[in-house]
This record gives sequence, structure tokens and C-alpha cells, in this order.
Amino acid sequence: MDLFATSYIMSTDETARTYLGLPHHAATLKLYRNLGNGTFRDVTVDVGLDKVFMPMGANFGDIDNDGFLDIYLGMGTPSFGSMAPHVLLHNNAGKAFVDVTAASGTGELHKGHGIAFADLDNDGDQDIVAEIGGATPGDSHAMRLFENPGQGNDWIAVKLVGVKSNRAAIGARITLTVENEGHGTRSIPRAVTSGGSFGASPLEQHIGLGTAARIESLDIWWPASKTRQHFAGVARNQVVEITELASGYHTLERRPVRLGGPKRKTE
Repeated sequence: MDLFATSYIMSTDETARTYLGLPHHAATLKLYRNLGNGTFRDVTVDVGLDKVFMPMGANFGDIDNDGFLDIYLGMGTPSFGSMAPHVLLHNNAGKAFVDVTAASGTGELHKGHGIAFADLDNDGDQDIVAEIGGATPGDSHAMRLFENPGQGNDWIAVKLVGVKSNRAAIGARITLTVENEGHGTRSIPRAVTSGGSFGASPLEQHIGLGTAARIESLDIWWPASKTRQHFAGVARNQVVEITELASGYHTLERRPVRLGGPKRKTE
């Protein structure tokens, strides 16, 4: 697991400097890459995260089901004079983060607190919920729900049920080995957590697989029993439930529902 830390600097001026490309006088966002030997390397500049924002809420999810986790920041501070748009940072294949706020229409201008990613309409992509409002009653506002229009990439959702480990499976680790047509084989790891600061995403893990994906294997590691489960031949674009120590898995039926507006076709 890598480490991402936001830059909670209560300064509209420093945030404006990020947008204007001016030098900063405050600490930026930070991303530390886990080197796997007990040490981390600061890759903030390498991936384009050397920016100053003032998020009260932050979380991560996969907005386009490409298998790489993106970041959404709910901006603001308790001050009435502190205002900046929310920020959506798209993970470009693990190489860099690109600000897609304007293109995605997610640049909410009210204060942001809790952020959550979830497939609320069961159509195979993650929507975003943003709790809106400042620290005082006079700064309150209605929450925001951003429906994902979908990108056409494959996905799988994994619901884990602990037996010896905690029933919610917090701390369990999932590893998918996936082959994408024309792009070879890759490994997609996930850990069961509720997400980031001021917002809890579902413990059921929604995992993007990319284009024309074929799942070679699905592996689970359980924290209390220290056991592993290995499954091959798992189909894409479905929800599966896996119980600790079980030899098989169950497919869960989820029908798409309409969040609002005309119902769109799903695959």
C-alpha cells in the first residue's frame, strides 16, 4: 500500500497559486510509493501532485474502471471566505495524476466534507457522493451526487465475509491477475478499507479491469487466519461473494436502478 496525504493549508491564496502556476509557500500534496522493503519514496513531483489544495474531505475510487485509483477532494475550510472548487484527479496508468475536474463536471463550489465512491445504481461503475457544508449552520448546503456516465471498461465487485477474521473483512487483501487484449497481463491489488478522510466507501470492493479484460485469477488473503483462497475462471462484470475458508464463491444478482433522468443502456 502506498500513502497519499492531502495538503490542508487554510489559504485560498496558496490554492490560487496552484491554478496560476506560481511558486508555493506551503506544503503540497504528498504521495509516497511503497518500495516493499519497509521504506517509502516521495514521488509527489514525479506524478504531478506537487499542488496545494485545502480539502476537508478526500477519498479514492476508479472513475473509469481502468484498474487505477483516482482521487476526489472536497475543498474548503471553516472560514466563510475560504472557497475553491472540488478537485477530481485522474490516475493515468499509475504514472501521473491529471486534473479532470472541468471535463468531468465535478468542480462543486460549495464546502466539501465527506467523500464516498460507490456503484449506487448497480450499473458497473462508481458514482461519487459529496457531503456539502462548512463548519457552521450558516454555511450548510445540500449534498451532491455525481452519476458516472460509464466508460465501457470491464469490472468486478468482490464482497468478502470473514469467519475467523472480522466479518466485515477489514484488512483482507485482494489480488486480481488480469489479461487485457493487446496489453498483456497485470496484477491489480486491493485492500478492504472504508476509504479516506471524512467519508466511508462500501467495504465491498469495486475493481476496474480495463478494456477487453480476462480474469486469470482472483486471490484473497485473510488477516486473522493467515489463509489464502485462489479462484480461476471468474467471469468479469459481476458481483461475487467470498466467505473466508470456503472452497467456492457465490454470484450476487444486482439489477440496475435509475438515479434520475432517462434510463441508459448498460452492458
